[in-house]
This record gives sequence, structure tokens and C-alpha cells, in this order.
Amino acid sequence: MAGRKFEKNFDENLKIPYLPCSSKSYSHRFLVLSYVLNRPTKIKNFSFSEDANITLSALYDNYKFKYYNSRFGKTAELILLPKWKTKKEAHYLKDSGSSLRFLIPVFLDGKKHKLEGSERLFERPLDYYEKLFKDEGIEFKKSKDSIEFFGKITHKKFDVDISKSTQFASGMMMAGVNQFDVNYGEGPNIQYIHQTEDAILRMNKSSEKIEVHVPEDMSNRAFFEVLKYFNRLDGDMPKMKAAKSTDNIIGEWLKSNKSIFDLSNNLDLAPVFTAALAIKSAMNGKRYKIIGIKNLAFKESNRTLEIKKVLNLFGYAVSIGRDAIVICGRTSDFDYERSIYLNPKEHRIFHMALILSCFHKGRVFIKNKECLKKSHFELYSFLGRMK
Repeated sequence: MAGRKFEKNFDENLKIPYLPCSSKSYSHRFLVLSYVLNRPTKIKNFSFSEDANITLSALYDNYKFKYYNSRFGKTAELILLPKWKTKKEAHYLKDSGSSLRFLIPVFLDGKKHKLEGSERLFERPLDYYEKLFKDEGIEFKKSKDSIEFFGKITHKKFDVDISKSTQFASGMMMAGVNQFDVNYGEGPNIQYIHQTEDAILRMNKSSEKIEVHVPEDMSNRAFFEVLKYFNRLDGDMPKMKAAKSTDNIIGEWLKSNKSIFDLSNNLDLAPVFTAALAIKSAMNGKRYKIIGIKNLAFKESNRTLEIKKVLNLFGYAVSIGRDAIVICGRTSDFDYERSIYLNPKEHRIFHMALILSCFHKGRVFIKNKECLKKSHFELYSFLGRMK
């Protein structure tokens, strides 16, 4: 290990302990709602993810943490007060697309704001907000690494297109609590809008102080569900009652005899689930197909291409179409035994590579552990402790 880079050899005897992770999605929503509702707030089991910390720093100039120990490690209670809300005009969001889409409508408050970040961040679709600016007569200027705007929302009802991202609807719903109505149609990953609705209900119960608990991140838990299914989990994993019936669906899928799976409402599961199906396909000779994945191209990277690249590196036969991934076992024994070097750019692809490395006879080297900080800080810390 040198500096902030990470390189580690993983072998087929690798086992990883259960490392629960509080939900970045709920942490984000509770933060935004605390700012919008303007009430003293305690958020228990707050996510240490990079995205949540970016949102926190953008919304508040000051905050307090109280730390306490749980069965699986240290967790935190975040304390926020209205007097600590940001007075800054410019905010740096790095690569956080969720921070960008949540903060734009929140900061349409009649003041001038500038959101800055990487060029990669501003390659994300912002179509709905650009249309909103024009419809509301809001001044804005977008460059390759920032967006500046000045104005205020005046309409009382909005119809939001979620075909490219549910975060447009979630951002508007949170910004408009008790102020305006938001309607949305059908689209992929609609469970995240349900999370927003649930977060609003939890946060809007009291007119004075707010106290909420962040649930476990179910998509990160899916990583451990896969390890458990293939007996690569070190130790136990407690049962968890999911907030929604679809949240913990990956365990049911792995046990089923189905060969076609629709991930249109579970896109975040695609990397770890394709890894699991590739391993199953090599073991049983079956062909598996995943459909409903066209919106993977609008994630942090084009995840469809990243998934195919990683599976090919590990020697699995895979083909992709506009809305499907087809997996057909291994290509050869040579690919199964050769050394592999990866440098994933985002945490779910890192999850995928870890799972595949458990079933690869050759040496596997994975760089860029830093990408886990975005949404799975606990796994990042664990790998940092490995010798």
C-alpha cells in the first residue's frame, strides 16, 4: 500500500465478515429534510459515506457527532440545529450525483448559489432541472464543472419525469414539503421515491424537535447475502426485516430456479447479482438473462459496460444489449487461472470484483479501495486493516 492507493491480492479462500452499513439514501434524505423543515434534529446511525458527508457539508456550516458502539462496530448520532445552516454561496460536491440533484431544488430559495464538482459530475443528466429553470424564469449558468442559479420556485404543482432518474422527483418532493405538490409516473428504481415518501413521513411528524434512526443499507447488505449464499461469509449475519418487500429480494432470487430476472426496480443490485449469476452459471451450466437494465448507463459510470468488462476479465462469457445482460458460464480454464488486475471507479463494481475473486484460482489485485468510501465506509475500513 502506498499513499491513498490500495492493492491487495485476493484468493479463492477469501471470506469477509458481515459489516452492516447504514443507508446512504435515508441519511441523505434525513439531512435534506432537516434543512427544509428547519427544526433541531437528531439522526441516529448516520451513514459515514462520502456522499452523505458531502451533503452534510453543503447544508450545514456546523454540526455535532456523538459516537457509540454497537455489536458490529462504531455508529454515530448526528445533531443538527437551524442556526448551523449554511451561509455559504458556493458548495463543492465532488462526484456526488445524489447531492447535486437533491440540493438544486432546495437551494431555489431566492438566493444565489453555485454548485461545483468534477467534470464527470456535470455529465449526469439534469434535463428536468434545466426545464424547471426555464419554466420558472430562473437564471442559471452551467459549465463543465459547475452550475450557478438564482431564483425561487413559485408554482404549486409539478409533474416530474423520472425516466432518467428518480432523484429529480425525490429532490422536488423534499424541497416542497408543506409547500407544493409533486406528481411522477412510472419509471425504474421507483423504490427510491418510496424511501423519500417514508423519510418525509418520519421527519414531518413533529412540529418541534426531530429524532430519526437510519435503517440498514439493503443494497450493500445484498453483497453479504451473496457471500452467505456461496459460503464466503466469515461468521453470522443477523436476519433483517426489510422496509419494503423488494429490499431483500436477492436472497430469494439466488435460491430460485428462474433463468430470467427483471432488475428494472432494483438497478443497484445489478453488479453483485450478475457476479452471483456468473458463478452459478459456471457451476450448473445454465444460461441466465437479466433484463430492465437500460438505465444503468446513467449511473456513476456506464455500469452495463463495466459489468461486462469485469465478467470478461474473470473469464465469464457475457453479452449485452440495450436492455439485457446474458451470462453463459466460463470461456476457458485459462481465464479461470490467470492473474487479474482491476481498478474499479465505483463501489458496486468493487463489490462485484470481490465476489468474483472468491471463485478465481489465479491471483487478483484490486486497486482504488477509496471508491468504497462513497457508500460503504465500513468495508473500506475493514480492507484497510487487512494484512
